[in-house]
Amino acid sequence: MSELGFEGKSRAFVVAAFIALADWGSKYLIHSHFVYGASKPVLAQYFNLVHVRNFGSAFGLMNQGRPTALNTWFFAVASVLGLFLLLYLVYHEYSAHKFAIVCLGLLMGGVLGNQGERFLHGYVTDFLDIYVNTQHWPAFNVADSAITIGIIGYFLTSLRRRS
Repeated sequence: MSELGFEGKSRAFVVAAFIALADWGSKYLIHSHFVYGASKPVLAQYFNLVHVRNFGSAFGLMNQGRPTALNTWFFAVASVLGLFLLLYLVYHEYSAHKFAIVCLGLLMGGVLGNQGERFLHGYVTDFLDIYVNTQHWPAFNVADSAITIGIIGYFLTSLRRRS
């Protein structure tokens, strides 16, 4: 397979920008139309829009309900290191796997979306609440979704390249 040139790899940055802007835009709408703690059913027994604050990571991991020095510094350092790793992978992606480049863009956009908001507010707004009856998945947002899809997609692409 041929190497992807800059034009092919630049799609990672287009995807990252789209995800970050979609994430920030969706959070702006939640802040504009929902008071903190509000919940609105969208699909009864399965899906709500909510307005919650997450001081931890994706899906509420490490969420202490308030900012802590550990969370603040840990996520700042992890995000910067993660972005450098993602940039390295974009520029050193050795094959013509366009999907892998898109997955890296999803990851970069998700990191930028969440870390940008964490930098401004000290927390991340989560608003997607999926559940069945009374069993709720932790609330999440567009950036969390992009990070999850990007990780899974990149992992599957990596497995496929090795076989």
